[in-house]
Amino acid sequence: LMAGRGPAQSQPAGASASSAQPPPAGVDGFVRGIGDKVVALSRNKWWKLALSILIDLIGLMSFMIPLLAEVIDVFWAPLSALLIFQLYGSSLLSGIAVIEESLPFTDIIPTATIGWLCQFTVLGAWLGLNIRESPLRPNPRFEHVE
Repeated sequence: LMAGRGPAQSQPAGASASSAQPPPAGVDGFVRGIGDKVVALSRNKWWKLALSILIDLIGLMSFMIPLLAEVIDVFWAPLSALLIFQLYGSSLLSGIAVIEESLPFTDIIPTATIGWLCQFTVLGAWLGLNIRESPLRPNPRFEHVE
């Protein structure tokens, strides 16, 4: 059930949210699905590393396509920032990601992987970054009924 789209419906005890309400369709359903999967996978530090490397590789692949790189980055930059925010809960890291993906010739910087290093190695303490141990809850645009 999406927040702000009508009154919340109560469910009898024991009824699951998925059986009472179909998932949102379209872009909202897609965003919610990605957010839920990222949060679920990022509970394990090695899956979080794999997701971070994947985010960085996608950003790097756009750099490999001449002339289209900056056009692709217009779409990838906010998505990358959202994914990094979902993974690490850091507005600073998310902001760095959107800037890094938006500026020309900076796609080679592995922002998501640096976030993992900051969380799981001494690099974060050395830089003074406070990265959360656990991932954020799923996308806050949606109200989750349990």
